[in-house]
Formats: sequence, C-alpha cells, structure tokens
Amino acid sequence: MDLAIPQKWSGTPEKLVALATISILVALLTIFCLANNIQVVFTHLYYIPIILASYWFTRKGVIYSALISAFYLGAVMTLGAADPSTILAAVARVIVFIGISLVIAVFSIILKRQQEKITRSEEQFRGIWESIQAGIILVDAKNNTIIAANPQALKITGFSETEMVGQLYPRFTCPADMGTCPASDLEKKVDQAECELLSHDGTWIPVLKTVTEMQVGEEKYYIENVIDISRRKEAENALLAYVREATLRIRNPVELVRDNLHDIHEELKGHDTTPAYIVTSMVVQEKNLEEILNNLKEIERAVAEKRTEIPDAFREYLKR
Repeated sequence: MDLAIPQKWSGTPEKLVALATISILVALLTIFCLANNIQVVFTHLYYIPIILASYWFTRKGVIYSALISAFYLGAVMTLGAADPSTILAAVARVIVFIGISLVIAVFSIILKRQQEKITRSEEQFRGIWESIQAGIILVDAKNNTIIAANPQALKITGFSETEMVGQLYPRFTCPADMGTCPASDLEKKVDQAECELLSHDGTWIPVLKTVTEMQVGEEKYYIENVIDISRRKEAENALLAYVREATLRIRNPVELVRDNLHDIHEELKGHDTTPAYIVTSMVVQEKNLEEILNNLKEIERAVAEKRTEIPDAFREYLKR
C-alpha cells in the first residue's frame, strides 16, 4: 500500500539561499526607494521574507524578522525624511512586521507538531499493515475494485501488489458468480466464513474470511481479512482418511463376530451341534476379538505418538 508519509523538514540550504537572495533584493530596493523619497510602496515587499522566514524557521524566523525590521527602521532614520510622522509610521510598520512574524511562527509550530503526529500515526499503521499475520485486502465499495493489499495477502496469493490492485473484488476473492458475492452484492455479513482466495497459479486457496465495512466521509470501503487454512484443511482430510481406515479395520472383524455368533445361536436352537464345534467356534471368535483389540491398540499408539493428523480434541476423546 502506498502511504504518503510526510518526510521530515528538509531543504535548509536551499531555503537559506532563497531567503538571503530575497533579503538582499529588499534591502537594495529599500535604499533605492528611500534615496528617491519613496516611503510606502516598497515596504510591502518585506512581508515576503518575513512570512517565509517565520514559516520555515519559526523562532529563528522571528529573530530574522526583528533584524530586517531594525534594518528598515534604521534605513528610514538614516536615508528618509527625519520628521516625526515618518519615523512614527516606520515604527508602526516594524510592530506589524514583528506581529505578523510571531503569528506565522506560532501557526508553523502548531502545523509541524500536527504533521509529526500524522507521521507517527502513519508509521505505526504501516508497521501494523506490513507485519500483521493475516491477509488484508482493501476494496472500494463504489466499483468493487481492490485498492490495496498487505504483504501477508500477497504472500498467501503469490500475486504482486501491482497485479492485485485494480482487480474486481468478487472475481478475485471468491469463486461466486458475478452479482452473487455475499459481501458486495448480497450485502450479507461475512464473519469468519470458510471461503476461497484465488492464487497466482489459478488454484483456489481455502481461507477463513471476515469482511467489514469502513466509512470514510462519503466513501465506503470493504476490509477483507483472510487467514490461510490450507494446512488445517489438509489435516482435516488426513484425519478423515485416518478415521475411515481405522473404522473399516474395526468394522470388518466386528461384523464377522456378529455373523458367527448368529450362526452359533441358530445351530444351538436346532440342537444339532456338538460341544467340540462350539469350542472351536468360540476360539475363532476369540481371535476375531483379539484382532479388534489390536486395531484399537494401534489407534492408542497413534494417539500416544501424537500423530499430526489427529487433532488434540479427537486425541483427548480417544483417551477416554
């Protein structure tokens, strides 16, 4: 995201040169005008260096204003008419010059402090924006286009910011048809919903998505927060496969024992069996039951070894 963070005040040498040049021109013009008995018009030019100096250098600018005002007053008393009214008018102008300088300096100090606060805030925001471990995509609600994406969103998708910015939000962030995006089109609340995010290679990445609205003046934006859950999905799929396999390995011998016991029961009802047959049948059932126990012990071993495909909650359940 391109954040316009103001740089610290710089360019001092250039500003000093500019101020010195203007000051020399004003001084020369003052001497010329007073020598030709011109008392008023040229004095307006003093506002230019006074305002610039006060704005650029604040307190030092006020000192400069006092010095250039003293130069003006001295020039009037030396080169101009020495009558009291002329000197009194010059003193009044000097007071105005210094007053304006003080006002400009105060406003400049306030402005610079505000700029410093804005700079700190933007630097803090940049730090959060770049270091947060969740993908954030900022969308212009007016035209549904992506206007910014943080580094984590770029990492998840594999796109560069240039490739993402300007893309249509619904096409880029969810596989839903245009006009049916839950957040931008249907105005539904999206809070930690399992969705998909388009990656650079064209595949869809499973993510946990939350979309919130942000109003800035009259402009509305969508803030999409996405967390990559690919590993969790892989673990869930591995768990399902593991549970399916374990279930089948237990189910087959259980069904076999059930069928054999049913056969023994039917034969006992018919009174056409012998004790030796019953003993042999029971031995077979013992072996089947032993196989079931072995399968259960294997699951217990997997739990004890903390297999990664078995979530903690399921592991605790199996320990019961």
